[in-house]
Amino acid sequence: MAPTELIRLQIGVVGLGRMGRRHALNILHLTPRANLLCACSPAQADIEWADQNLIQHGVHICSSFEEMVKIPGLEAVIIASSTGLHASQSLSALELGIHVLCEKPVTLDTHELQAIINKAQSIPETKMMVGFTRRFDDSYKDARLKIQEGQIGQPVVIRSHGVEEFDESGFFINYARQSGGIFVDSTIHDIDLALSFLGENIQPKKIWATGVIARYHEMKEFHDSDNAVGVVEFWGGEIAHFYNSRTGNQGYDNMTEIFGTGGKLTVNAVARKNRVEVTSKNTVQNDILPTWMDRYEQAFVNEVNAFTAAILDNKELPIKLTSALTSLKIGLALQESLVSGYPIRFDQEGNRIAPSASL
Repeated sequence: MAPTELIRLQIGVVGLGRMGRRHALNILHLTPRANLLCACSPAQADIEWADQNLIQHGVHICSSFEEMVKIPGLEAVIIASSTGLHASQSLSALELGIHVLCEKPVTLDTHELQAIINKAQSIPETKMMVGFTRRFDDSYKDARLKIQEGQIGQPVVIRSHGVEEFDESGFFINYARQSGGIFVDSTIHDIDLALSFLGENIQPKKIWATGVIARYHEMKEFHDSDNAVGVVEFWGGEIAHFYNSRTGNQGYDNMTEIFGTGGKLTVNAVARKNRVEVTSKNTVQNDILPTWMDRYEQAFVNEVNAFTAAILDNKELPIKLTSALTSLKIGLALQESLVSGYPIRFDQEGNRIAPSASL
């Protein structure tokens, strides 16, 4: 008897920048239940990269999203295009009955994200997930399991930080102008982790943020910071403390601590490339993690495999869209507080309360 042929999800990748290329290669080589059917980008450099890396695997290459979604057999898309296109492309795909994994942020507008959620919920047979990759990291998954098992009691305070190396090339500052700000672009990953540890339905009560411009002085033009701290008090009494920096010189450093009533849990206390240590007379040395891509290399693979399995097995997606809305709401409020200097308050249903100048 011939072996049963493996059913594979037919996926297309939208955008072939650094993130899109990573997804395309992961689908080709590390996602056994998926097939990379097609990919698209309007950029000539991306098309040339696809010619060298994808065409030999039978992948259809298109210059536009509109052309790609017409390819017969397409079942799902990973949207890794420019942020400004995420919302419209997500909606178009959903309306065509195509499943969506969209990189964050889907949009910088909570009302627009709510409309997308409403659309997704109106077509339950079509699934959509936002790409919060850290949830699929093995260490964070283990931490979440230990919290669920009660190993540190009730979580009370979460402290999470992410430090990226200073970019000498000039690429980052141009990117930062349209990113939505440090809290929406970067800290939002830590915000999502806090929700995953404390509960998807948790709501913020009071939010406050501050920051400095240490090296990217051009940020004064668009009211952002390259080092920022945000504090979120939730209605359940829990507190989250976030710190993000764009000006590090130690590679990529991302660490999270969760303090509970019965103990403490730490993820990635030392940001090192591997477990190798070099000991000399006066030092013990570890190699650093170069970038966030290196830190979460396996998490990107896990993410696409989980998305694929949820669709093929008709199971609930591992991240709820409503959770992405809460993360965006918190990120935008932190960004607003960073600029204004004032705290922002919410009622127990997650609605904004009138501004207050007092803490």
